[in-house]
Order: sequence, then C-alpha cells, then structure tokens
Amino acid sequence: MAVDRNKLDDLLKQLAGELQNEAVQSAESLLHRDDNSSGNRTPPVRSFFGIWDSEDPRSADNDRIDADLAGEYDSHEANT
Repeated sequence: MAVDRNKLDDLLKQLAGELQNEAVQSAESLLHRDDNSSGNRTPPVRSFFGIWDSEDPRSADNDRIDADLAGEYDSHEANT
C-alpha cells in the first residue's frame, strides 16, 4: 500500500495533541504489521477474491445459486 506521508502529516496536524500521538502510534503499528507480512503468515481472505474463474457468465446469479442450494437441501432431507 502506497503511503503519502505528507498527506498524513497534514491530517495529523489538524488533530488535537493527544489524538495526534494515538493516531501516530496506530499508524506505526499498522505499518510495522504490513512490513512483517512477507513471512509465513496466512494471507487475508480478500486476497483470494476473484482468483478462480468458472468461465460461467451466470456463476454469480443469486437466484440460480439459491435454487441449486434448495435442491441440494431437499435431496439430502429426502435421503434421511
């Protein structure tokens, strides 16, 4: 993530002194956490969004998904 430090500094100057320190500490902890993310941590789930393409233009059709799920639930209940 690109950080515009000048823009952040300008925003921090608008905060009250007490809040400035808290904001700086929070930002530094986030930056430190991002710096350490190159290790063996599990990537955030959002990094997987859109990674697989089913090549089905209707794959995100909620009505069709609901109908498929309802059919599966019905077939499983019929087998019990």
